[in-house]
Amino acid sequence: MRGKHKILVVDDSRMNRMTFTDILQDSYEILEAENGEIALRVLEKQKDYIALIILDLMMPVMDGFQFLKEFKQKDVYGNIPVIVATTSTDIENECRCLELGVWDFIPKVFHPRIIRFRVFNAIDKSKIKVLEYDSLTGIYNQQKFFQRTRELLDSDNRKTYAFIHLSVERFMQMSSLYGPAEASRLLCALADAIRTGMKGWDQAAYGRVGNEEFGICMPYEHRADLLDIIRIIKKMAKDQPMDYYLEIAAGIYLIEDRGMEVPVIYDKASVAGRSGAGNYMEHEAFYTQEMDERLAREQRIINEMHQALEEEQFVVYFQPKYELDHFTPCGAEALVRWKQPDGSMISPGEFIPVFEKNGFIIQLDYYVWERVCRFIREEIDAGRDPAPISVNISRVNLYNPKFYETLVNLVSEYKIPLRYLHLELTESAFSDSGNMMMDAVEFLHHAGFTILMDDFGSGYSSLNTLKDIDMDVLKIDMKFLTRGQQENSRSGIILEAVISMAHSLGMLVITEGVEERGQVDFLKSLGCDYIQGYYFARPMPMEEYRELIRGEY
Repeated sequence: MRGKHKILVVDDSRMNRMTFTDILQDSYEILEAENGEIALRVLEKQKDYIALIILDLMMPVMDGFQFLKEFKQKDVYGNIPVIVATTSTDIENECRCLELGVWDFIPKVFHPRIIRFRVFNAIDKSKIKVLEYDSLTGIYNQQKFFQRTRELLDSDNRKTYAFIHLSVERFMQMSSLYGPAEASRLLCALADAIRTGMKGWDQAAYGRVGNEEFGICMPYEHRADLLDIIRIIKKMAKDQPMDYYLEIAAGIYLIEDRGMEVPVIYDKASVAGRSGAGNYMEHEAFYTQEMDERLAREQRIINEMHQALEEEQFVVYFQPKYELDHFTPCGAEALVRWKQPDGSMISPGEFIPVFEKNGFIIQLDYYVWERVCRFIREEIDAGRDPAPISVNISRVNLYNPKFYETLVNLVSEYKIPLRYLHLELTESAFSDSGNMMMDAVEFLHHAGFTILMDDFGSGYSSLNTLKDIDMDVLKIDMKFLTRGQQENSRSGIILEAVISMAHSLGMLVITEGVEERGQVDFLKSLGCDYIQGYYFARPMPMEEYRELIRGEY
């Protein structure tokens, strides 16, 4: 039997099942089910091997019509043909069957040659369908989608077309955290949203073009209309019940050169999509030439990142924090710099966003945490009582199932009292991670960590964040104020209110980016607790920071 296609015969009559088996068993392996409910159980286990279903309509427990309804709801079954075996000539029943996706009919006169021909033809046609449709989502696969796109571009020179690239952000992290079954459900949800959103668009094509990537080619007239369609599709996908925050990035390429190869068109839309990924204010981006140049720079960073980590090209710097009563250093924030072998430096503003997109930031975060723990351990072993060092926690780490375990184990390994290691989370991470961030803060607090909210005031839900999440320290960027207009500006009044509110909630306040004496005096008058910025100290290598604080012990 090895190597034969499997056929599932669903009929409550044992005699009918035996007859089909006698006719087909020389060429196929036959599976049997006596009603639709049993057939669905068999199908669930054998879906990758069943090449055809022969279905009776009138059965107890679950009849053929109910089976077809259940069967049709599963996209993974979309390539399995169904032939109905019936004695009825009822036109209404036939129409119902065709609406439910039945491929063909076999009259129950059991003519062996007719049955073999119909079975062979259905399986043969399904092979062609398999070559055109994605087995998971049931929409076009890449090859067929690109072919259909080519046909659209060649068919009407009067229309302008847009190519849309859609991708699930942080898909690999979510797949790792929630498992492959949930990842598949997510992809099917997005495919269903695209299918529904594109109903009525005859001159359009769509398909799955990569693991978590989808494409749409459609006529383009107005920018606003196109963006509305994209947002409708994204909303439908996100309306599915899920236990995590889902964001979908969209890249759009307006096709001006109809002779351009479809893979090139796809690449340009993909570049636009990647430029929008991780941008938590705007997730739809139109392609520009500058994106290609930026992508080339990002690729160089990606090509070198693993070697840079192995060779310890990443250097941890400390930027001191100063208390405002005596202007003395009282700890620092750990930052990372990339010093290349030739001595040149790559700006964090250039490589951090790249690492957040591709997940490498998880490894870099750990690299920084480990070196900070080592520094604190050395200070303790030398008999000193170091002020706390704060390390940054990337939002990507929240999707890392081993994040908490890794951090707690690291601190335990170096035997670091938790008062020496503080954790910084950006406010923007709270706005896009929802309950996950609240759970993270609760766990970290329970473990004994001090939590700082960085960039407070940069998002749209700052007060809600303070209301819902118990933080220890607020960090406010001096950019919040207009230079030279501290006391009398509206922003100055707001800053005074924020500091007062934070103190009322039992939180300390650090203002960073302080560069002028006037700013220092103003912040001191408002009761700000600590400052950080170039006025007192720039980020410095560890050893330089060690020399700075030795005079303060």
